[in-house]
Amino acid sequence: MELDCLAITHEKKYYCVEGSHGNCYVKRSVTRDEWITNWKGEIVDPRMPMERLKNEVAAINFVRTHTNIPIPTVRAAFEDRGCYYIITDEVPGVSLSQLPDAQKAMVIEEIERHLAVLRGITSTTMGGFCGAACVPYRLAMALSPGELAALTFKEDVPHELVLCHNDLGQHNVLVDEETLKITAIIDWEYAGFYPREFEAAFFKRRGPSAALKGEEDDVPRLLTLLDDCVQKESASAGV
Repeated sequence: MELDCLAITHEKKYYCVEGSHGNCYVKRSVTRDEWITNWKGEIVDPRMPMERLKNEVAAINFVRTHTNIPIPTVRAAFEDRGCYYIITDEVPGVSLSQLPDAQKAMVIEEIERHLAVLRGITSTTMGGFCGAACVPYRLAMALSPGELAALTFKEDVPHELVLCHNDLGQHNVLVDEETLKITAIIDWEYAGFYPREFEAAFFKRRGPSAALKGEEDDVPRLLTLLDDCVQKESASAGV
């Protein structure tokens, strides 16, 4: 693993770098020669990682301008040699998933207050902040890469569009262990203006932002909503 590299996924690499003005956190998309193969021996094609990282920066800037929701501070964001980088100040705290269950109720109440703020911000244009359709990961995985890349939305979608984070699991909420106040909500890659049903309450339990065994899977319902909103060209492609 590279120096200062914290983690690697099939889509991104993560780093923590010490600096004279404090530590910073670096996230970047992977290069083509870093693509991995799955257990079947198939190359795993990342699903729009560069577009999502650009969307994250724009979303953070928007949320900072229009709300008081705690979010990371972006030091820099840029593209270099086919990769997109986001550099943010390191945020103190631990993820909500690491807290004992008995301490989580207060944090969940704060999340719900922040969600109410997001849902109060509406738009007549569906999608992310940079033109790409950065739909929630659980919904993106129900589409082929071609369908996902081709998604475009109607100008007059038949649903109210509210600001959604779209990946609001406990792993994306950082908390001060002593005060139990949220220090930052992170990972805004999937954020944008969508029907409110896109934002599910995954923050109420540990685990990914997708249905676990025994939970109701909302993806079929989201696909129906999506079909209401896409341009006919995308719908005819099999969405």
